[in-house]
Amino acid sequence: MNQMHTWPDVGAPGRDIWATAPRGTAIDASTKLQGDLYYMAISGTSMATPHVGGMAGLLLNAAPSLTVADYHREDHDEGDALVGGEGAAAYGQFDDWNEANYSRVHEIELILELTATYEGMQNSCEAGNDDDACNDIPTECYRSATGRCHDWRVGHGLTDVDAAVALARTLQLMRDQNDDGIIDHPEYNVWDAFEIYDALRTEESIVVDTDRVRHAWKGDWNHFNNGASGAVYYTEDSHYVWIPNGTYNMNVQFTPTEVDVETAQVGNLQMEIDLGEDGSNDAQGEGTRVSDTWIYDLDVDSSHWNAWAHFDVTGQAMAFLGVFEDPEFFEASIPYTVDVVLTLDLATPVDITIPQRPDFYSDLDPTTQSDAWDDAFMGQLTFTREAYNQSALMEQILPKAMVEEEQSSFFGALGDVFSQYTAASSLFALFVMLCALGVGYVVRNSRVDEPKLYSMDAVDAELED
Repeated sequence: MNQMHTWPDVGAPGRDIWATAPRGTAIDASTKLQGDLYYMAISGTSMATPHVGGMAGLLLNAAPSLTVADYHREDHDEGDALVGGEGAAAYGQFDDWNEANYSRVHEIELILELTATYEGMQNSCEAGNDDDACNDIPTECYRSATGRCHDWRVGHGLTDVDAAVALARTLQLMRDQNDDGIIDHPEYNVWDAFEIYDALRTEESIVVDTDRVRHAWKGDWNHFNNGASGAVYYTEDSHYVWIPNGTYNMNVQFTPTEVDVETAQVGNLQMEIDLGEDGSNDAQGEGTRVSDTWIYDLDVDSSHWNAWAHFDVTGQAMAFLGVFEDPEFFEASIPYTVDVVLTLDLATPVDITIPQRPDFYSDLDPTTQSDAWDDAFMGQLTFTREAYNQSALMEQILPKAMVEEEQSSFFGALGDVFSQYTAASSLFALFVMLCALGVGYVVRNSRVDEPKLYSMDAVDAELED
């Protein structure tokens, strides 16, 4: 734990995470009293890991070219990180952290650091964490080389997956500018993309020529009978639809499959609809049954605007043959579809901007015009959405020259050695010079003492003399 480079780079929620339940297991036995046998809430690393894995998967899907970054853990291994009093180096961190290959981080980590948010986290805790005083998150945070706030309690802050995916996508398109899967420009890095990605994240207002919007979903209503205890459980079927300004009518079609011959299943389900989330069932007594479908035609007034309408499913069902297949849990399972259409008064312009909600909802979509449509409504309805303006990317990219490493010559390499190791090189050079002088002396003396060689003509001339 004292080695900063081994600390997690991303942490995720692992407490009371709602997930599907494994039937007939010890976990299922310990959580079934939570009230839903298809789903459970448990805690632990197993529940945190999918958040991190999913985040990394989204980034790699947006940018398959992500690899090791030309960036080092400047705040993980050395310097003024807020751990160890005088710094993380007190724990014996690497001295060559800023140049060694093993201290480089992955581009995914750098992207998450650059797009994380730290504001508002100083000396604060999440709800329910009463055992923690939460007073050791500094107001003045340490800033890493990324320029972002950093401390050893919350790292670089909370991840922003939308921003991270936008930055990853920007880098991918800079490297693969024709989007054919082949990297044509490997010279671009995370820092290059970071300079321009934020300008590509915009808010777009899209004009739609209709006075009706639609939202549809599917569900599965389940009624569990515990044969051992007699307890009854139901699945969670809550769903929410945003009601924009100008909405005056809501038409809901609810279609449950209540009869199943194979399991001898029968049921009787209806919808509960709470406009404005005031606790009332506005669909009570308003439904009309046509074949297998319940139709609810509800008036919507201005008190319901800019609020969520809450939908739920209620009723009874039984699968008579299920007890022979599973004596402990025999259950009725009824699939259903819901189709909600909202009609708007466009006498004045309406802009639809839907706030984020963490549970059981999805977006509104434009659909066909109503019988009350008038051409005077043209251009009166707009959708405002956060968007990533990919088409503007090419205008932002600046050419970047590839820096090729020069091939050093023998003498150039020798000069580098001498410059880095001056003392040792000087001793080595003196040794070489002494060796050369010794060899020269030996060669010279061997030439003085060696016998002379004469040609036959020279010998004849000496004999004649």
